[in-house]
Amino acid sequence: MRGLVLLVLAAILFAGGASAQQTITGSAGGALYEFLVPQPWNGHLIVYAHGYVDSANPLALPSSPEEQQIFQAVTSQGFALAVTSYSQNGWAVQEGAQNTNELRDLFAARVGKPARTYLVGVSMGGLITVDLAENLPTKYDGALSICGIVGGSRVQWQRVGDGRVLFDYFFPGVLPGDLLHTPNLDYSPGSPTWLALVNSLVAGLASPGLPTLQFANVAGLTGSTPGEIIFSALSLFGNGFNELLQRTQGHNFYDNSATIYMGSANDAALNAQVQRFRAEPDAVNYVNRYYSPTGELRIPMLTLHTTQDPLAPFSQESSYASVVAGAGGSNLLVQQSVNRYGHCNLKPQEILNSFQGLLGWVNYGLKPAGGDVTVP
Repeated sequence: MRGLVLLVLAAILFAGGASAQQTITGSAGGALYEFLVPQPWNGHLIVYAHGYVDSANPLALPSSPEEQQIFQAVTSQGFALAVTSYSQNGWAVQEGAQNTNELRDLFAARVGKPARTYLVGVSMGGLITVDLAENLPTKYDGALSICGIVGGSRVQWQRVGDGRVLFDYFFPGVLPGDLLHTPNLDYSPGSPTWLALVNSLVAGLASPGLPTLQFANVAGLTGSTPGEIIFSALSLFGNGFNELLQRTQGHNFYDNSATIYMGSANDAALNAQVQRFRAEPDAVNYVNRYYSPTGELRIPMLTLHTTQDPLAPFSQESSYASVVAGAGGSNLLVQQSVNRYGHCNLKPQEILNSFQGLLGWVNYGLKPAGGDVTVP
């Protein structure tokens, strides 16, 4: 019987690719949307949530080469796809969840009601996927979070804040202001700010006491080579913290008032001298609402993550697993990993394999295995 089920699943995912495709575009709630509907359509819909886009960029549908490759792979096998720009860029978890959730009903009105609907999200979109799966489980049949910020907004931005105060301790005066009082800067490669950061980190690799390695150790940065360590450090910087401060009306959501930092050459001096901040409750509430996972799963949730992710650390997976266990939902969570450096540095086949695992779980109760799924 199991062999027959696997054959049927293979037929759904791989056999008889679609021969044509209809593209439907529109706008709703201030966001752009697009439906890719293969002909013939197998009746299954993938709702896709994209990752973080700088707030200075114009609204646009997700269209990176990597995304297009995945979109083509799934639509060629008969799956319809629904994507949205979100109505805002930046840390738009609130808007992203709302706009993504609207896609299924819009699709049903313009194309037809899907037999199955799957959530798939990447990076920040992976957190949006968790949000929707936990709070609106009756609208979706299964979810796949790819390199997702599954630990939640508070965990993610606490790490970024720690990175800035630790950098200021090890490399004083390189960046203007402080964590809560820094003008928006140009962090693009080759810019003066970018060069100042890189030059400081490179010099710190050779300076007495190796401040770059101390910084990396205390901040929990990933990387096994100097280049990876520096890239991991640079991933902490940008204007996203300022943008989120605007969403909280300038109120501080970061708190290190009781944090004990460890891993430097002199932890006593570090903890005595590092700059301290205390969060404001309303700002913390906003960040938790958009979004800190509850772990209350009612549909299958599969996560896929590289083990050396510099932007959304792999440790977020254990944080999420603990939350899910506390809510009694561990039977609905499978966590898969790829042993590789980089944020979302996944091969298309690895993503498709995980999606196939989700399909088998949702449609036939074949729960996939967790752990390492690296494709050589």
